[in-house]
Amino acid sequence: MSWLSAFVTVNLIGIGSNFDNCGTGISYGSDKIKFPHWVNTVVNAVGFCTAVLGAYAGEVISHYLTVAEAQWAACIVLVCIGLFFWYAGYIHPLVSKEQRQMEIKKPGWKEGIILGLALSFTNVASGFGATVSHVAALWSTVISITLWGYIMIWLGNVVGIGVIARLLGKYSSFAAGLLLILVGVHQVMG
Repeated sequence: MSWLSAFVTVNLIGIGSNFDNCGTGISYGSDKIKFPHWVNTVVNAVGFCTAVLGAYAGEVISHYLTVAEAQWAACIVLVCIGLFFWYAGYIHPLVSKEQRQMEIKKPGWKEGIILGLALSFTNVASGFGATVSHVAALWSTVISITLWGYIMIWLGNVVGIGVIARLLGKYSSFAAGLLLILVGVHQVMG
C-alpha cells in the first residue's frame, strides 16, 4: 500500500471513528453550550488510551493471521461498526420504548471522563481493524483517531451553535456508518 493510500485510510478511520464526537459537539452546541477545550482534551485523552488498546491488540493478532485473513477481519469489524451506527441512529430510536429527553449541562471533569469512555468504544475496534490488516502503523492510527476526535467535537460544537446543526445532526449517524463501511470494504479491495 502506498504512503498516500495509507495516509488517506488512516484519516478516514480517524474521521469515521469520531462522527459520534461530532454529534456530541452538535448536541451541546444546539443548546448554545460551548464545549470547553480542556474537557475536549480529557475526552480525547481517554479516546487515545482506548485507541492504543485496540491498535495494539490488532498489531499482536496480525502476527497470527495471513494478510488476506487480516484484511477480512478488519473489513468485518469496520462494517459492523458502521452498521451499528445506522442501528443506533435510526432503528433503535424507532423500536425503543423509552423516549425521554436528556437535559444537557455544561461538561466538566466527570462528564469529560464519562463522555470519553462512551465515545471510545469505536476507537478500540477502529484501532484494531486498522492495525490487524497492516493498513497503518499503530501510532499513526492512534494519533489520527485522537486528533480527529478533538477536531470533531470542536467542529460539531461550532456547527451546533450555528444554523447547520439540524441538517448535520440528522445525517451524522448515516455519514459515520457509510464512511466506516467504505473503509472496511477498501480493506479487502485495496
